[in-house]
Amino acid sequence: MGIGILSGTRVIIGDSETRSLCKERGFGEDGAGRAELSLIEALFLLESENLEVTDGKKKLGFDDLLKIGAASEENFYAKYKVYSDMRGRGLLVRTGFKFGADFRVYERGSSVGRGHSNRLVHVVPEEYTCSFPDISRAVRLSGNVKKEMIYAIVDEEGDITYYLIDRVKM
Repeated sequence: MGIGILSGTRVIIGDSETRSLCKERGFGEDGAGRAELSLIEALFLLESENLEVTDGKKKLGFDDLLKIGAASEENFYAKYKVYSDMRGRGLLVRTGFKFGADFRVYERGSSVGRGHSNRLVHVVPEEYTCSFPDISRAVRLSGNVKKEMIYAIVDEEGDITYYLIDRVKM
């Protein structure tokens, strides 16, 4: 089990063995002799007992890291639930920030740097409302980058329902 140090909203991995494991499994961004994990990635690895996280002084537990994530990012717990569910299904999940989504998803067995993601995932709570133009915009964007648009609806119990939304030409 590796050790990561919390630095703002990232978790830094310094030792080379843990860094290479993270890289090979598609976690974090590698660079400058260290790997940087998002809070969601670190929380997933912490929960699966593959990583310990400290703040430099004390060891942080799941609830500690969850609280930090919730304070720094809207809808953090729902995003974590979706991330964890997709990772549990064997999918490679990366940030979808530059595509205007929460995540981009690669097929099972994919690795970072090889192949392209084929889905964008937008995580929303059950009570989420939006207009048809909002959905149309998201679907058009995903289509322009040759990806499917999925809305992941998370209810109060943490159950997830996935909706694939596509454009039909008549």
